[in-house]
Amino acid sequence: MGQLLLIRDTDPANGAPPTPAGIDKVLSHWRGSDRPRVETACLQNVLQDPASHLSAVEAAWLLLDRPAAGDLFEIVGELQDRQIPALISRPNGNELLGQSYQEGIVACPPGTDPERACAVLQTLMSQAPAIAMLRRERRMLRAQNTGLCEQIGKLDEELRMAAQLQREFLPQKLPDLGDASFHVLYRPAGYVSGDIYDAMRLDEHHLGFFVADAVGHGVPAALMTIYIKRSLRSKRITPETASGYTIIPPGEALARLNADMISHQSGKVRFATACYGVLDTRDNTMTIARAGHPFPMLLRDNEEVQTLEPEGGLLGVFPDEVFEETTVQLKAGDRLLIYSDGFECAFPDEEVGRNGKRRVANENYAEEFLALGSGDPSVAIQRLEDRLDTQAGSLNQKDDLTIVCLSIGHNAADLTQDEPAQRTERLPKPNAA
Repeated sequence: MGQLLLIRDTDPANGAPPTPAGIDKVLSHWRGSDRPRVETACLQNVLQDPASHLSAVEAAWLLLDRPAAGDLFEIVGELQDRQIPALISRPNGNELLGQSYQEGIVACPPGTDPERACAVLQTLMSQAPAIAMLRRERRMLRAQNTGLCEQIGKLDEELRMAAQLQREFLPQKLPDLGDASFHVLYRPAGYVSGDIYDAMRLDEHHLGFFVADAVGHGVPAALMTIYIKRSLRSKRITPETASGYTIIPPGEALARLNADMISHQSGKVRFATACYGVLDTRDNTMTIARAGHPFPMLLRDNEEVQTLEPEGGLLGVFPDEVFEETTVQLKAGDRLLIYSDGFECAFPDEEVGRNGKRRVANENYAEEFLALGSGDPSVAIQRLEDRLDTQAGSLNQKDDLTIVCLSIGHNAADLTQDEPAQRTERLPKPNAA
């Protein structure tokens, strides 16, 4: 036997409203022995404490003479939230019997034939088992959702900590030596990045610098970048030399890193690209090697862009890979760019191909890089950052973006080794995931 709650807009100060005499005439037409138990309550009392009044109700009947608009809206919302079907009778309503007043609320105009009103009421209450099942499922879903939200919150916290840890592995200060200085743009696509870079002073005459890009995204790629940074060796101990060490050439450094990565693989191949260079500041001679990485770009005043193209395969794939080296003499005003491959998608430009289909041209970034060849390097990097923010899809960046810009003879004299790293870095924002 279910419970039918009659809700009336009687003044609560007058006590519980009487059960209307007409309800007995309606229920006298009830078919079957499961005639509902009838309770009556004031509208205001139900609104003040809906939990105690509506917890065991299978159906409600709103018998309202002059309901306030706000009260009517609120009680309908309470019934809908609790999946309680209801009839509504009000003198000034223009709805027809059985017409939907709101979702789950059916009109029953005053003066409706009792037998017809009973038929509508019994139809509503016959749905009680299905509604009860939906309520149970909703409670289960709410419990599952609560647990899922807690797990997502923990993952979010762990990813933030991982992002902070990865940023701690980035250089906090970028070195300068002689005429050379470094400027960096670093934009992870998510919490953590599959890109990593470093610029370090090797001795009183040499600077080393690299950019690496672990294939993939997320935490696995980020862990790989940290491993690469810790495993790349720039010097070897040589007691027979006056200094006690020898700077490892870039090609050999990448070969050692490649062999190290392969030796630690257990079945699944994980690979990365990298570009590593060493600058001798005494004469600004730079030697660079690459491992499947985009070609470094050399920007020179009033000259065409020169790409440096030493051969070298991906790290972590071929055990005996040889990484060629290219040596160039840098001069005042030169800018060398080593960057990750995410820029190919950062400046999209649709054009129509021969078959009439649209395709994306991915060479616009090279035009954007030309602006880095003149003016203050930090201003140029910031200008590129601003350009990235104006591109379509910048709020949902497809790939990590990193540029290390080696500048010769510009602003280097104004820098000190104690200055913070000149890095344009956009920290990742949380997902609406």
